[in-house]
Amino acid sequence: MESIIYYVVQVNDCFYKEKIGIPTFTSDEEQAFAFTDISDAHQLAAQISGAVLAREVSYKELEELSVQQRFEYEAFPKNERDRIESFCRELKIEV
Repeated sequence: MESIIYYVVQVNDCFYKEKIGIPTFTSDEEQAFAFTDISDAHQLAAQISGAVLAREVSYKELEELSVQQRFEYEAFPKNERDRIESFCRELKIEV
């Protein structure tokens, strides 16, 4: 397997992004929430009258994005990186 299959939910010309109280949407597919479980995607699509679209991303592309994001992260001031890392530690403990 050289790629990962994921799913997005489309409603009209928008894509499901997240739920904070009520579902929010984006016109940019790259900002859409990526489901890895097709049944979860279908469940949400049924709730919001959407359609499930299968997408694929290669491991190579993910690796390239990871390197780019690492450079962006390292460009943050130290106090910002410390805040992010502290927040992530708290998330990991609660999960």
